[in-house]
Amino acid sequence: MLTRRRFLQTTALAGAALVVGFRLEDHAAAADEVLAPNAFVRIAPDNTVTIVGKHIEMGQGSHTGLATILAEELDADWSQIRVEAAPADAERYNNLAFGPMQLTGGSTAMAN
Repeated sequence: MLTRRRFLQTTALAGAALVVGFRLEDHAAAADEVLAPNAFVRIAPDNTVTIVGKHIEMGQGSHTGLATILAEELDADWSQIRVEAAPADAERYNNLAFGPMQLTGGSTAMAN
């Protein structure tokens, strides 16, 4: 039987695993280095957070939406959030579901 205490312990552990879902380097980053836990987020020493948007922003609000979610999750100051377009690097920024194609059905813009 699953007790309330065991449920809370399990969900807390699962939540912590999601928060630390990226591999930390074996050594701590120097104070003047940019922390880049993945291809989409960079945190500079001055606490400026840059999110890389791999989809073109044409008024849909994807850059604003992603930046808002990131600021909320990192508890970052909105004035320190920057969004930049991803460079042409299919290896890093390709669509995981459909390769180089971007489809509107299913909204894969936020899938990864």
